[in-house]
Amino acid sequence: MVQAPAVNTDDYEVDEELLEDSPEAAPKHGTSIQAGWGAADDLLKPKASGDYPNDFKFTESLQLVKFLQDEPFSVYQQHWLDRTEGKRSFVCLGDDCPLCDLLGDKPRGKFAFNVLLLSGEENSVQILTAPPTFARQLRAANDDPRLGPLTKHFWALARHGSGSSTTYTLERVRASDLAEEWELDPEEANAIASASELYGPETVYITPKSELVTIARSLI
Repeated sequence: MVQAPAVNTDDYEVDEELLEDSPEAAPKHGTSIQAGWGAADDLLKPKASGDYPNDFKFTESLQLVKFLQDEPFSVYQQHWLDRTEGKRSFVCLGDDCPLCDLLGDKPRGKFAFNVLLLSGEENSVQILTAPPTFARQLRAANDDPRLGPLTKHFWALARHGSGSSTTYTLERVRASDLAEEWELDPEEANAIASASELYGPETVYITPKSELVTIARSLI
């Protein structure tokens, strides 16, 4: 829900360096820039999980996953805005966020987990982005001595409803029940999970502040 803006758009300050965004702009130097064919080979070699992360898509039918970590690898707040080209999401910049300051838009918490999807046509590592309601369920399951931690078991997930009436199913699947219920070998599934390449916080794209200022001004 968009509220009254906290700052006048004409008075909003933008770092001029952030506006320097063109093919001719000089790159900002930092530890992420390397040299040599060794660094080039690391960047050019095919990745097992692909160049872009796969987002886990909830369905009403149960899907089998293996959590690859006991906690989210990225926690952030997200704005969801209506634009002429449709709805789009943007990561909130926190205390210096134009979408908060200029639009008064309230972001919502997001919690990203690495999961191995085991019920699809092929096994793949995907990013499960949980809203606060489902994140609370995951935290409770992780902290429950009978159920947790999350990586201890396999889990069957589903989502029902929409909007404020959305509910999530989180069912534990023991390794001993994997063969009978899902026709999977638990040792093989655990081996795939152990060898899986994980996504990190860098996969969550953060829109530059200068671009967010432009977006905010276009919506006022």
